[in-house]
Amino acid sequence: MRSKVLAGILVPAAVIGGAGAYAVADAYDVAPGWITADPVPVAPAPFLSPLPVAAATVAASPVSLVSADAPRPSADYVQSLAEAVRADSRTGPSTNVSVVDVATGEVLADVDADDVQVPASSAKLLTAVSAIADLGPDYRMTTTVTWEPAGRVVTLVAGGDMMLAAEEGHGGAGADANGHAGIADLADAVALAAPELLTGGPVTIAVDDTAFEGPAVNPDWPQYALDNGYVAGATGLAVDVARTGDDQYSQRYPDPSIAAGDHLATALSERGATIAEGVTRSPSPSTASAVASVQSAPLSDVAHLLLRDSDNTIAEVVARVHALETGRPTTPAGAAQATVAGLDGIGAPVGGLVLYDGAGFSERNRVSPEHLTGAITAALAAEPTQDLLDWLPVGGLEGTVGSRYADTSAAGVLRAKTGSLTGVTALAGTVQTADGRLLAFAILADGMPYGPVAPRVAFDEMVTALADCGCEP
Repeated sequence: MRSKVLAGILVPAAVIGGAGAYAVADAYDVAPGWITADPVPVAPAPFLSPLPVAAATVAASPVSLVSADAPRPSADYVQSLAEAVRADSRTGPSTNVSVVDVATGEVLADVDADDVQVPASSAKLLTAVSAIADLGPDYRMTTTVTWEPAGRVVTLVAGGDMMLAAEEGHGGAGADANGHAGIADLADAVALAAPELLTGGPVTIAVDDTAFEGPAVNPDWPQYALDNGYVAGATGLAVDVARTGDDQYSQRYPDPSIAAGDHLATALSERGATIAEGVTRSPSPSTASAVASVQSAPLSDVAHLLLRDSDNTIAEVVARVHALETGRPTTPAGAAQATVAGLDGIGAPVGGLVLYDGAGFSERNRVSPEHLTGAITAALAAEPTQDLLDWLPVGGLEGTVGSRYADTSAAGVLRAKTGSLTGVTALAGTVQTADGRLLAFAILADGMPYGPVAPRVAFDEMVTALADCGCEP
């Protein structure tokens, strides 16, 4: 399990240019947008890099410290907050809200909470919860190398880990799940297990990602998401989530698996092997033997990364690994089936839930606030997912909520997943009241004619009011 370090881990702001740029804002939930003929009801704040919040001033409150005996908020008061956020001029009539008392499951607010709508990246919460519910928090993805001496073929076999390091992996000593295992670790193990490949004739390097049948590029993803580097094909094998550079928003390799094979070819060459030109794609030969393998970080750590950074690629590949491990096709449809089934398995509501991807990029996804609060409460009650609050980013400290809630009572006591697409703003998670009661909430708004800055402020005011709440019935 990941031990949360309360430091200011902030996602940097990015200025996204070009036509259609706002529509891709959900790639990392960082880009405000204002593509509209109508004026924004309130002037948006300048889009600057988020200011850090000192950890010493923001004390997180783990769910284990929240007492079920803490005073329950007045349902009438919470309902009034929910109705007010819909009536707010910064949101609109498509704003739907659910607030649930985690300890009892009591509904404290319901504003068309069962109305399904476009969830944007809040769908990643469902992806993560469902995968861990079925696979467990300690599940690790395994990347294998096989060696076929007769044909002198080394095959890099995909197991879902698209966060491999080009060099040695940090093995858990890094800041997050990215780079836990490394290509250099594989190369060292291969050279040790099969020293004959370092001498003699050329070695052919192949990649085998047949376990991930695809299509790697989800057909529901917009082309500009790939063009701008917001997502890579979910091939199940990549170095640094297929980024071509060091920046978080770098372009992605068009073929992540082949690029990973290139890294292995370089690493083996550095260790003395003669490498045949060009990495091929083919299944591992039936006569080959596994000579090396590495494992990813635990799935709980992977979930924290994908929720903290709103990483589309990791969310999509986690959904497909989930499908693979539960005997379903590793296609977008199979991944969606796995996610719905996993949620149903822990008692989360799934009626009316429709998913087309794991990342929330599809505008055909249909999720209700009730689906989100239901998933949260079910997850906290189920053994595999009971540490959900460790995986959600902390308000004022981490990820896409790292620059929000500074100097408010919600800082440190809110954990939430954001979401934004053109005309869509979402926020779902938990907040602890001033009386110590833990509430699950979800606020979704779609069909709006303006960007996310104004509705985000309205949403934040509501959850801050919940954090302030010393509002016994």
